[in-house]
Amino acid sequence: MILNRNNFSKAAVMLLASSMLLSFAACGKSEPEAKNPISEIKLTESQRSWVNTDEKYSELTNLYGDMICTGIMGVATDDDTIYLYAENETERDGKTIASQDTIFDMASVSKTFTAVCVLQLMEQGKISFDDTLDKYFPEYETGKKIKVYNLVHMNSGIPDYCNNPDPFWNISGADAANAKLSDIYLDKVTDEDFLAALYQAPLSFEPGSQYEYSNSNYHILAMIIEKASGMKYCDYVQKNIFDKCGMTKTTSMGKGDMTYKAEGYDELLQYGFCDENGYPACPNNCRGDGGIHSCVTDMIAFDRALFGGKLLKKESMEILLKDEGGYCCGLMKESDGYSHDGSSMTCRTNNKIIESEKFGHIYVVTLVRDVPVQVNDSDDPMAGTKFAAGSVTDGIYTNEYAELKVKAPEGFEVVDAEYCKQMMAESVLRATDANEKKRLQATCLDGFFWKDGDSLQIYFMNTKLAAPDDSDYTEEDFIEDELKGYEGEFEITRKEISKVTLGGQEYTRAILVVKLEEDKESTLYIHVRKLDDNLMLEIDGAVMGNKGDDYFEQFFLNK
Repeated sequence: MILNRNNFSKAAVMLLASSMLLSFAACGKSEPEAKNPISEIKLTESQRSWVNTDEKYSELTNLYGDMICTGIMGVATDDDTIYLYAENETERDGKTIASQDTIFDMASVSKTFTAVCVLQLMEQGKISFDDTLDKYFPEYETGKKIKVYNLVHMNSGIPDYCNNPDPFWNISGADAANAKLSDIYLDKVTDEDFLAALYQAPLSFEPGSQYEYSNSNYHILAMIIEKASGMKYCDYVQKNIFDKCGMTKTTSMGKGDMTYKAEGYDELLQYGFCDENGYPACPNNCRGDGGIHSCVTDMIAFDRALFGGKLLKKESMEILLKDEGGYCCGLMKESDGYSHDGSSMTCRTNNKIIESEKFGHIYVVTLVRDVPVQVNDSDDPMAGTKFAAGSVTDGIYTNEYAELKVKAPEGFEVVDAEYCKQMMAESVLRATDANEKKRLQATCLDGFFWKDGDSLQIYFMNTKLAAPDDSDYTEEDFIEDELKGYEGEFEITRKEISKVTLGGQEYTRAILVVKLEEDKESTLYIHVRKLDDNLMLEIDGAVMGNKGDDYFEQFFLNK
């Protein structure tokens, strides 16, 4: 259950609300679904989920049928609805109960729409992947060596105007970054301002030489779509995608149409990063890289139309889905299909398409509100165990009861205990799988060291609370449950389970090498030792690449 730790300044934290934002439109009607139309499923205040009871879908309902989140999620196949969940919360108006029609900021999930627009215009001969940017922006001297191909595949070298504002806008420091981001998110930056900065911005690398995610690429693509089509981006996507898919609630480049209930945005409002409702307000600035507002109902309609061949020709779909050095066209390749995440001010989104031999396509759309976590000390997962917290002195973690002594690798930072509690609380809140949530609720993160993507984390688990039933929860059970999560999300290139002796104690160890991108891997080391009848010790290590299986072993000291 390795957690990610990002240590950012105030300005950089706000930059994570990056892959943004808004939209506006109207719409047409779609062909009716063959079975169980998701738009017709009625959830009540007491019944917040719906599960398809057809036995042929039992494999899917067993996997997804008890998932929950702080928002809405829907699971569907090409012609049927499998699962629908909506949290027991009202929308922004304080009256309407959340449903599959609650509208969220799709943020970077919008990039898929932009990529489809580009490929549609390619089919019409109005855009070519070989077009260089000076064709559309004659004043852009550097654009002579950047192709549309580089933009769609995120390898142009153009700095990210949101996530990396300093080089793009030629500014320096947190205050300047905050001021610029406020102008962007409140739509005070014009296209002329953006282009003037683009023309002067230095490239991070030679176009085509490497992959680097940058919102600038897709913002520029929206401008190219407008030039090639002679239509505003919002009008083009409305006519050529929303109307064709019957996305009657989806908008592009609009304001005031989102309905999810935002929370905990006082600081964002103070910094000028959102409006009074907790939403970004930049219909013009963030088009293309963000800019779509939608709901579960409409997103599943879009996925079905796209993968059903209604928006692109077969040859164009092959281009859309081809991974080129880490990024397809508005989608990311995964071991079982494709997906894209989005992160807005107060919500997160994910659109996942799974390729299944048995079911065809499986569409999983998850729209989640970012809800501030309140850590309640009374919810102690270690209650009733012999657990005693460890301590860190001079970079050495010591826990007397566990007979454990671990030295932090050189240069690693120590994460304080309060932040560890906060991270666990957030993990519990965001867990969608019921069994995983139960295990997280029974776990205490007691030690955490990290540096530049590498980490060493020390957990204690109350196995009586974590076990799925009354049986003894063994080290082998733990490893099996832990591996399920990784195998479902990542391509595993190596898996090895063995017994090792570390610091004079025997552990069950699992080593996993997971593929992150075309040329990037992370190696995970999961060490587990049962301490007594209801207490499990777990020590996880993660490194980018492979530093050797003995890398973390050297940090276990004899007690």
